[in-house]
Amino acid sequence: MGEVGFADGTASGARVLEIDSIEAPLVLCTSSGRLQFATPVALALLRRLSPADELPVAIPADLWRLLEREKPGDAVEWRPTAARQDVLSCTRYFAARGSYLVLLREASAKHLALAERLHRQRVDSTERLVASIAHNIRSAVASVVYSADFLDVRGATVEPPVMIETLHDIAKASHSLQLTVDALLDFARLGPTVSVAVSLRDVLNRAHGALRAHYRDGGHRLRMDIAPRAEWVRGNPLVLEQIFVNLLLNAVEASTAPRCVIVTAFPAPLPREARSGASFYICVRVWDDGPGIPSELRPFVFDRFFTTKHESCGLGLAIAREAAESLDGKLELSDDESGTCFSVYLPSGEGAA
Repeated sequence: MGEVGFADGTASGARVLEIDSIEAPLVLCTSSGRLQFATPVALALLRRLSPADELPVAIPADLWRLLEREKPGDAVEWRPTAARQDVLSCTRYFAARGSYLVLLREASAKHLALAERLHRQRVDSTERLVASIAHNIRSAVASVVYSADFLDVRGATVEPPVMIETLHDIAKASHSLQLTVDALLDFARLGPTVSVAVSLRDVLNRAHGALRAHYRDGGHRLRMDIAPRAEWVRGNPLVLEQIFVNLLLNAVEASTAPRCVIVTAFPAPLPREARSGASFYICVRVWDDGPGIPSELRPFVFDRFFTTKHESCGLGLAIAREAAESLDGKLELSDDESGTCFSVYLPSGEGAA
């Protein structure tokens, strides 16, 4: 495995390239994956990832099967059986006389960094979700406890109208507890679908509350303008909250300068994709005064793992769009001459509140 001949079109007909002088992990192999030539870097990589100690004579069979399933020029990622933490990215190219040139690239560090970012995002999302649930439960329980204590202390002397009002407060708080638990079970796919009328202002306030420290530390400002017939939307309260947490975070994430974020809501025409039977939809626009999204990147903003931010793993907008669609809604990137604007279309909850 010392030399490779390449035609150079000169009178000599060919020149010889010393394989040992190539520092890239390249392998020349037959159509069945048997090695003909390999650079020292490639040999060292194959030795480390191969379960056998002897010099590799062929590309591992499961890796070669992966390469054969893809067109030449397309990359595949392979996890060796003997090294579960390692990931190898490989691309094969046509070479002379039925041979293939295979480029090997170790992708373990990239996958480890991605896994760490995904873990951080899951932890952050879980913390925000738990904080929201805890707030809802604490408020409802506090109302029940207060009303029960009131009846315990003054039950014998309380006037009938006050008694009725207190019992109504207990029933309302109990219903809120039940809705929170049902919404959580639906969110975790453990219960029936929850679709109820939800105050849009309350959802936005909870989403902003989950990001309060982020907004405060960055000096960012949030303004809300909700039209009279846009106060209520329909869906799972937890799913709705996650949509707006992701959008409000995306508006200011990784910004080094204070930003102004404006949320507007108004009745909108029924999207063509709608199947909810709602009389009309509510369009909620989340706009920020940042630099905007370049036209060449706009088609990719909802792709999973697409991001221009160093600490982001590129899942927030993809998750928000999937969540909106799960509510029979729609999330899109709107045209705007300045800044960035995302529009969420949600079924109206008017008349069901």
